[in-house]
Amino acid sequence: MVRQRMKNTLLPALLALALTGCVVASQITERQGTRAYLQKDYATALAKYTEAAEAGNAMAQYHLAVMYAEGEGVDTDLERAASLLQQASDQNLDEATLMLGLFHIYGDGVPADPAKGAALITRAADRGNDVAMYYLGNLYAAGLGVDRDIPQALAWMRKAKRAGFPVEDVMLTEEGLAAAYGE
Repeated sequence: MVRQRMKNTLLPALLALALTGCVVASQITERQGTRAYLQKDYATALAKYTEAAEAGNAMAQYHLAVMYAEGEGVDTDLERAASLLQQASDQNLDEATLMLGLFHIYGDGVPADPAKGAALITRAADRGNDVAMYYLGNLYAAGLGVDRDIPQALAWMRKAKRAGFPVEDVMLTEEGLAAAYGE
């Protein structure tokens, strides 16, 4: 009975400890990749991001996607970038969800699907991402992936501004948005 109780409590505790160690290790590796990236040591950044991404680190998947999208230290590969963004987005990393949405809007590495792109950007905006709020406002103003709706565009622009995004004042009026998007 005591052995069974120990087995039922010790095994899950050890498993949780091991998983925590893996998460911490991938975070350290991702940060090493970021340090290398900022120093323009793309070979080291690629190695560190790849290692952490393969361990399931969403931020490393995102950074690696950016490298593939921009061709920094690797050949540009938008399909690989989109795949990595999808993996990070599946873990609710808003930056990845936003970028994946833009890939779908413009057909970068995936078939163009503005409605799907707008839905992804909405998901990131609904979770408080100020950049996604700004892009969503622009999508509504342009009618790209969503029905054109200047009042809705204005609402998202104002949310973005309140959340800290530097929205130009002209984009904070219906008249300004309508003029910017040809009405």
